[in-house]
Order: sequence, then C-alpha cells, then structure tokens
Amino acid sequence: MNKNIVKYIGVLLLSSMMSCADFLDVKPLDSFTGDAVFSDLKLTQTYVNKRYTELRDGFGNFGLRYISDEAYHNFNSGNPYLYNRGEVTPDQMGDHSTWNAYYEAIKNCNIFFDNIDLLKADQQKKDQLIGEVTFLRAFFYADLIARFGGVPLVVKTFNLDDDMKIPRNTYQQCVEFVVSELDKAASLLPVVYSSAEHGRATKGAALALKSRVLLYAASPYWNTSNDQSKWKAAADAAKAVIDLQHNGATVYRLHSDYKELFLGNTSPEIIFMKQFNTEFGHSFDWTDSPNGFTGWSRTCVLQDMVDAYEMADGSMPKSQDYVDGVPWLNREPRFYASVVCDGQQFRGREIEFYISSSGNRALSGMDSEFGIDDWNFSKTHYTIRKFMNESRRNPWNDKGDQPWIYFRLGEIYLNYAEAMYQLGDETTARSYINKIRERARGGNNAVLPDITVSGNTLHEKIQHERRIELAFEDHRFFDVRRWKIAEITENKPARKVSIIRDDNTNKKTYKIEVLQERKFFKQHYLLPIPRSEIQRNILLEQNPDYQK
Repeated sequence: MNKNIVKYIGVLLLSSMMSCADFLDVKPLDSFTGDAVFSDLKLTQTYVNKRYTELRDGFGNFGLRYISDEAYHNFNSGNPYLYNRGEVTPDQMGDHSTWNAYYEAIKNCNIFFDNIDLLKADQQKKDQLIGEVTFLRAFFYADLIARFGGVPLVVKTFNLDDDMKIPRNTYQQCVEFVVSELDKAASLLPVVYSSAEHGRATKGAALALKSRVLLYAASPYWNTSNDQSKWKAAADAAKAVIDLQHNGATVYRLHSDYKELFLGNTSPEIIFMKQFNTEFGHSFDWTDSPNGFTGWSRTCVLQDMVDAYEMADGSMPKSQDYVDGVPWLNREPRFYASVVCDGQQFRGREIEFYISSSGNRALSGMDSEFGIDDWNFSKTHYTIRKFMNESRRNPWNDKGDQPWIYFRLGEIYLNYAEAMYQLGDETTARSYINKIRERARGGNNAVLPDITVSGNTLHEKIQHERRIELAFEDHRFFDVRRWKIAEITENKPARKVSIIRDDNTNKKTYKIEVLQERKFFKQHYLLPIPRSEIQRNILLEQNPDYQK
C-alpha cells in the first residue's frame, strides 16, 4: 500500500497469473470468473486492493472546496457553476454527485461478499479482507447519505431475473446500517499494520468514520428534536478514537507542524488516507500552482476564506484594520500554511499577483493576468498552499506523492468538542479546541490565544475552528448543511482582491470586489436523486422541493 495501488494491482495480478500455470491451461487469459478470483488468495487481495482506488480524493476537480465558500474553480464552467449558481437539478448535477460511481463501487464490494466463502485461506487473513471491504462499503454509503439522505441499501448482487426496483431506506436506517457495519469492521481490522501494508483500513479508520457519521446524524439538519442520546453516541464514538491504544500506547497524536502534516504518509495524526507515489501520483502541485509556474491556479481561494482566518492576536479581521491596506497581514499561522498571497515566498521566489497601474504587461506581475500565462491566472489573486510540496520546483514534470487524508486526529478532536458542547460539558469542549489551537501556534504563545468563552459564543467558536483547521479538506460543504446555515453561507457573493502597483512608486493598492454572485435554495441541503435513476426505478422518491 506504500506504492501506487494501480501499479501494485498490475504487478500482483501478473505474478498471480504466472504462478497459476494449471489454471491458465484451462481458463481464457482475458477474463476471470468469480470462482477463479476468490479461490486464490493473491487474486482476492488484488480484488480488494482495487476497491481502494474507487475512493474519491480531493486533489482533482471533485474537491468540494470549489462548491463551498472556500474557493472558486479557476475554470468555473460546468460542474462547480451549477452548485455556485444554485442550478443543480435532477438532470444536471455534474461530477460532484457520487451516486453512480459509489453504487458501482458498492456492487463490487457485494461481489466480494457473495464469493468470499470460496477462499480457503488463513482465517485471520480472511477476516482482515472482510474487515477492509466492510469498511470500504460503509465508506461509500456514508458519503452517499451525507449528500442524498436516505438511499437504497443494496447488500447483494442482482441476478438478471431479480426485481431491481427497490425503495430508498430512511436516513436513520442507513445510519444504523453503516454504524453496524463499522462496528463489524472495527472488530475484524488490526489497530496497526506492518510497514509493507501501511495505508490499509484499520480499526481506527472504522471508528473514525463512525465518529463522523454519528456527528452528522446528531446535527440540527437531521436531529430536529436535539435528541441528546444522538450527541452522546457521537461523543462516545469520537472518544473511542482518541483513546485507542496499541501495546499500551495511544495510537494517534497531533502532528507538531500543521503544514508538514499534509506532505507525508507517516504522520501519527493520520488515521486513514489515500496514498500516491511520484510515478503514478497526482498533479496537484502543478494544476494548483500560480500561473507564473505554468500552473493552472485551479484553487482560487476566496477573499471570504481569507477573512475567516483570525488575526495573530485572536481577533477577527475587519477591512478598516487591514495593515497598510493589505488584506492578509498579521494572520494566525495556519493561514500562511494554507494560502498563497502576493508578495510571499513560494517555490523559491516572490509571488506577483499585481498588475501595473498603467496596464503595462511588462510591469505586471508574472503570476497576474498579464503574466507568463494569462489564461490561467487566479481570478481571486490567491491560490492554495495547503497540501503543496514546495520543494518540487518543476511540478509539471513530477507526480505528487502527498496523501489525501480522509480522517485525522484533528477532526476527531473537533468532533468530540462539538458533541461535548451539545451535551453541556463546555470545559471539555474548550479543552479539545485549545489542543488544536496550541498546535496551530507552532510554539509561539504570543499568537492565537486559547478559547475562554462560553454559551452560544463558544458554539460559534467551535464552528469557526472547524472552518479553519479543516479548510479545503472537503468538510465545509457538509458542515454548513448539517448545521442548517448553508442558506446564509452559500448565498453570499464570492469575493476577490484586485492588486494594482503604481508604476512610479511601486506602492500597491488593494480593492475587494465581487467575483461571482452565488445562490442556494432550500432544496440544495440535499442533492437530487439523478432523474435517470428514478426513471429506471419508479420506487425511488425524489428529495424535497426538486421537480419530479
């Protein structure tokens, strides 16, 4: 699992074929039957490995930061535009719908469960494989219910003569199913693996997903009566991850360096991730770099996100308080680990998002609309730094090997803080928020003071801390929906900064402007069921307020 999984599958499949001469004498070389795959341990392992590749990550165009108040997709036509303009319908949902991809993945998991009894292998190894696929199927379902609410629970493969028209299960039924599956997975999976299998689903991964699912289920959108037992279940699930031990030692701990956390796959904070290598890795370091590096500036960080980061002293920035008019100075450390601004050092040089006061291309910055490449400049004049390997000076030639982190201890601390606040234990809630802020300070106790407030102000601080700590990690899209605040956050215009440098004095001036008007309607708290699915299955009911 330390190697790119696609390459690993190919090598493993080839080695399995080469070692099965008798089998190849009687079977066609271009296909495999279920009996053949699941009677051979290596082929079964290959089949399970392939399921990991079906997990979506946030490095590409599927990133949810583009359809939240965090960022603007630099080529904002098509998919992100539908969401940003409130134009998602059952007929046009774009690639951010996981319905088809994840039901295909669920089908593949069900094939495994239908055939695993054929495998004659060591029971411990067999249990591990069952645990991995149980976790993965639960992951696919957890994502679907977070986006769509209740969905049909399909737990077996269909034959041609089966009735494939089945209704949606309720959201609560889906939550109960996923939690039950994760409990099963946790009982079968090891706490840690050997280095050769590092990256597979663990007991901690199953418990972390359970924590997230139960937190969402306890939140206002679904828990309309504020049932305290749901918050208690969410708190208990988070604490189980925090307290998880191996050989008498706590398994997970916060990484000391926030920026460094996202660059490697061995951090003690990471609970579950998708791994890459430099041969078959991702292109994030290229596509999301400023255009002066011939990058695409794909993630244009919004001014609204910039303004969400606290000042170093813990106060919130206001336009009248911008230092020398600059709308990003004197911010807390996580800001500078996450966002690239004009005048900062990045990949060995100073970033130049400014343009000439006279419109002279030669006097404008190389990362601006008049720069080296003018078609791919950042429309907000900010780009993303989080996840970036800045030592990779020629990212267009090299694939990125940074992992995409699905679960980490920082999220679990925030899950626990939120649940404990809802249970009335503000002391514990503040304690776990402040653990996060302590790490963010990076040893400089003069910045980002501890949270000391209580009541509703503390609740707002908890929500704000999630926005900052988990920025660009595909959480904000779900958080504003489960908190029922998306009608506020997603109806605000997306803003940018324009930077003009005087040709004579080199003094820069800054102007905050609207980049894009955005719309959010109440039906968008859930995604619509694709119309094509409803046409195939008349028992599927559409989500509220969408046209049938």
